[in-house]
Amino acid sequence: MHPAILLPVGIFGFLGGAAFGTSRKGLSMLPPERPSPVPGVPALAWERFVTVMVVAPRQHATPRGRLGLFGMDARRLSDVGFQSKPRKVTVGGELGVWSGEWVPPLSRETFLASTPAQYEAFSRSMRKLAPKVSRLVGLPIYGKVSTLSGLLAVGHLAGEDGVTSWVTDPAVREKFKATTANFNRANGIF
Repeated sequence: MHPAILLPVGIFGFLGGAAFGTSRKGLSMLPPERPSPVPGVPALAWERFVTVMVVAPRQHATPRGRLGLFGMDARRLSDVGFQSKPRKVTVGGELGVWSGEWVPPLSRETFLASTPAQYEAFSRSMRKLAPKVSRLVGLPIYGKVSTLSGLLAVGHLAGEDGVTSWVTDPAVREKFKATTANFNRANGIF
């Protein structure tokens, strides 16, 4: 066979193996999946959840102190070790804005410049929330069965203690519309 013909055959063989996921020797031809940081959650479901939870560009900061891709505030960043001494302050006329002190070598600028740091903070937050919200999985919310992904989305905005009041009190769900919208976007992913 002519060498010019062997090259396309080789490429098609490789691509075919990658398309079907295994080589002739039974080895995977696909890149390894990144495991989910939340035990028991399949990697593809986790990736879908992360995609749904991204709310802004990496460098974004709101007047209320929510930062980056996932809109994390100082309270959640403190819960996962990125900040310390969380407290509510007034910033530019906005009352009750969460603020904290960055744990070195992090700063607001380095956090907003780093997608991996933002993903790590979000992953730690969800891993920490999961055991606390899992006891509420299965409760009906607006006629839907609550799932772990939906409750993690609630906890992302409401905090660990706020999930229970959001689940049990319809008035709280009505008052915190952004938290309820987060639940509706993410519920049922896993």
